[in-house]
Amino acid sequence: MLPTGNKIIGSSAGVVLVCFFLPWILISCEGQTVATFSGWDLAVGGAVQTTFIDQPVLGSPMLFLVLMAAIACLILVGLVFVRLLPLAVSTYATSGLAMLGLLVLVFKLITAQPLADQPGIPVKIDIHYQYGLWGTILGHLGVIVGASLNLLRKTTSAPVQRPARGDGPPQMPTDRPPVDDRY
Repeated sequence: MLPTGNKIIGSSAGVVLVCFFLPWILISCEGQTVATFSGWDLAVGGAVQTTFIDQPVLGSPMLFLVLMAAIACLILVGLVFVRLLPLAVSTYATSGLAMLGLLVLVFKLITAQPLADQPGIPVKIDIHYQYGLWGTILGHLGVIVGASLNLLRKTTSAPVQRPARGDGPPQMPTDRPPVDDRY
């Protein structure tokens, strides 16, 4: 049976996969919507149609790490399910992958807003974060919560038993007298 933490990891990684293709960012100019981008659109790039020309938008391949981290988490959960990978290895790997995904997202969020506030642009450009981005962030946080539950389960399910003082390995009874090894 799959541990509860892995169920949370799997479903949270699935949320990330779905939300990666939902709208992440809405760009408006003077209150009018100009473009909407999903995570896939931001990673691949493309063009925004304006009233006069198509404005190219450079992709950010680093965002593919967010998608690949979610796919890797699903694979790790599957490997634990078929018992090809120990739970502890999967737990540490999934939490690391989720932290990597969150780090990429936070980095992109920090660098996105100053692009809208560049001097020399005569109009006000607003960037609004959409439900796809928030779902992706919550999905990665869910993976970390699931990994934490796996770690808690591991530490509470198998208490360490220490031998009492003076207890050592059991001694074998012998009927022979001690042997003198000296020649």
